[in-house]
Amino acid sequence: MELSLKAYSYCLKFVHPFGIAHGTRNSTDTLFVTASFDGKSGYGEAALPPYLGYDVKDLVAGYNIWFPQSSNGITAITEVLSQLNKSNTTIPTPAKTATDIALLDLWGQLTGKPIRDLLGIPPGNKTLCTFTLGISSVEELIEKINEAPEFRLFKLKLGDENDRERVEAFLKNSKQPFCVDANQAWKNVNDALDEIAWLKEKGCLFVEQPLPVSMNKEMPELHSKSSLPIILDESIQNILDLENLHGVCHGINVKLTKCGGINPAMELIRRARKLNKKVLVGCMSESSCGAAAASQLAGWADWVDLDGPKLISNDPFNGIIYQDGVLLPNTNAGLGITLVNDFTK
Repeated sequence: MELSLKAYSYCLKFVHPFGIAHGTRNSTDTLFVTASFDGKSGYGEAALPPYLGYDVKDLVAGYNIWFPQSSNGITAITEVLSQLNKSNTTIPTPAKTATDIALLDLWGQLTGKPIRDLLGIPPGNKTLCTFTLGISSVEELIEKINEAPEFRLFKLKLGDENDRERVEAFLKNSKQPFCVDANQAWKNVNDALDEIAWLKEKGCLFVEQPLPVSMNKEMPELHSKSSLPIILDESIQNILDLENLHGVCHGINVKLTKCGGINPAMELIRRARKLNKKVLVGCMSESSCGAAAASQLAGWADWVDLDGPKLISNDPFNGIIYQDGVLLPNTNAGLGITLVNDFTK
């Protein structure tokens, strides 16, 4: 019996144009990986928004340079997982991420268990999931709110001239709590503090990534004066970043595509908890594959931002269920998803 690993490119299309401080886009390229053994297949994903700087076609073309297309024996699964977890690997992070997820999904398929059970993570059936409201017109924001009646926590993307208008419109059209993600939009500490003070008055729960990564040295001042908790995303990609910046934030956004998959994400969360930090498990607007993978960590999170499948129109998988503001933990093997649009053909 052989372990077979293959990579594919796919373009995820948004239901609505997706606007953040970096710009607006209608789609996101994503890398899918299949891992097959003994008649079972696992799937992995790494979505690639433009700011990450990866070309999905290059990743697919080079995939079997980093991973053999086939390997003999069941130990091949653990051997590849071990290779992924080596600190000196030169494998691109998205390829690591999608492969890590695919192998764990395959492992779950072979054992008949959800991934979280294999890894000893609780189900997270009470962890609230955010619904993201990208930068848009007020009219489109209201339309999006009405499309998400099952959600009990909203995230508003900021970084546009109509930020305050959209926050006010949200408050008039929803009674649910909200947080915001500036995506590095505020370019100095004073502006950030002004916006945070105003958001505090409006009932915002926390602010994500208020300053650019290039301004990490300004974070101590912002942290000491901020009237809202600060969650860092782009500034914290890995354990080293967390060690350097844990003193200037209240929590971190853990994304599989940033840190290289489920296994390194677990390590990052464990360290964050030891440092008494809040944990938001997020996504890059992935399909149900990537969302299901990240949801395996929900039992260790304070919140999850895994609404990607609700934002795209051509999800090749199903199996994700949102109910009463929660992404329900699957009870099926592996990721608990089913391929409905075969991207491998």
